[in-house]
Amino acid sequence: MSITIAIISIIVLATYCFTIILFAITFASKKTDNPLPITKLPFVSIIIACRNEENNINKTIESLLQQTYKGDYEILLINDHSEDKTTDFAANYKDKRINILNLPNKKYGKKTALRFGVNHAKGEVLLFTDADCLVPSQWIQIMTNGLLSYNVDMLCGPVVFQNSKSFFSPFFKLEFMSMTGSGASGFFIKQAFMCNGANYAVTKNIFLKNLKNLNEKYSSGDDVFLLHHTAKNGKVKFLKNNAATVITQSPKNLQSFFSQRIRWASKTSGYKNPFSLYITILLVLMSLVLVLLAILSLFLPNIWQILLFTFIAKSFIDTIFMIPVCKFYGQAYLAILTPVLQIFYPIYVVTTAILSVFYKPYWKGRKIN
Repeated sequence: MSITIAIISIIVLATYCFTIILFAITFASKKTDNPLPITKLPFVSIIIACRNEENNINKTIESLLQQTYKGDYEILLINDHSEDKTTDFAANYKDKRINILNLPNKKYGKKTALRFGVNHAKGEVLLFTDADCLVPSQWIQIMTNGLLSYNVDMLCGPVVFQNSKSFFSPFFKLEFMSMTGSGASGFFIKQAFMCNGANYAVTKNIFLKNLKNLNEKYSSGDDVFLLHHTAKNGKVKFLKNNAATVITQSPKNLQSFFSQRIRWASKTSGYKNPFSLYITILLVLMSLVLVLLAILSLFLPNIWQILLFTFIAKSFIDTIFMIPVCKFYGQAYLAILTPVLQIFYPIYVVTTAILSVFYKPYWKGRKIN
């Protein structure tokens, strides 16, 4: 039995290590993107779905009003029936670039809000971020330059968690960097499978063409489902440039962290992208192997050796990958926490995978689909 367990563990570990090494090499070797400036500046529409964001909306708006972009742009805030003072705070800005749109009754949800905003957008270039984000001053300029100068249908940018005083903040940030780094690496090997809705750009034509592919069955995934279809039928790119990095709110505690991850994981059953399915299955299998090895080692002494080898090998490979990723985000010191995160990570992945099937948490006061 021990031999069978060892063989299965080695096969899964070898597949995982090969994939992560590939990600590490491609991420580290990819140079910074510096898109050429465009001569004709298009009108840009920034689309933001808002619901109960009174604590964040002011900072988001202020970061958007301080852009270096020389062309014209509008900020469309689509209010998804907020129950706080989100719209009141936004209305205090007497800037003609800000336009607050309220979703009609019987229409709700982020995907509906984004579609509503796009239908009212004046620009041909659309930028998307969230109502709890801070965008850098060159964000509009560099994302627009990238979308048009690289002649792609969808351009995705980097996202990082904001610093927090929470004890878990470094681990939340590290785990999130592993996701964004993996997603970026997928672009670099021509297998785009993941992006973040807090930072991407498309043309209005592409978004409207892909409306039916947003998969309304799931509450989340407006970004990923759009990416999957666009990558299959067009050109997509990840912009590796710190000047385009969007900062988003970190989960406040473990409960909000798990709720967020369960919400994100709940859409995986709707994936049709082969590489997305491969990464999802591989991640769950690798975590499941470690969890089962830990349990079996309590009853079969010889399993300890297999568990220790698997844990050390995975920790080493993950650290190799996280070094260039953390360095890109200017937080190289976090990479040393990777082995510590490995102690809890397999349990977190397996638990999240199971809960995403049977448990639907609330988000913004609504139960997710």
